[in-house]
Amino acid sequence: MLEIAALLLCKLGGKGGSADEIKAVLEAAGQEANEDAIAKLTGDMDGKDVNELLAAGMEKLKDVPMGGGGGGGGGGGSGGAAAPA
Repeated sequence: MLEIAALLLCKLGGKGGSADEIKAVLEAAGQEANEDAIAKLTGDMDGKDVNELLAAGMEKLKDVPMGGGGGGGGGGGSGGAAAPA
């Protein structure tokens, strides 16, 4: 996840998102760069546009039911007057 966040930060900063740029972002944040994860990420992202991937993901999420079933009801009763101090 850190590698993906670093890639997105690179893209937001106008960078290409190369392995070296991702590594630099991670190290600047005090994190150890995982070379294998960075290589896999850059390979998976090769030729793909981040904005298109995010838009496609959001399109898929619209069909996922999100939201609670509502909270539990209150305790009921009138509560009564406060006791004297």
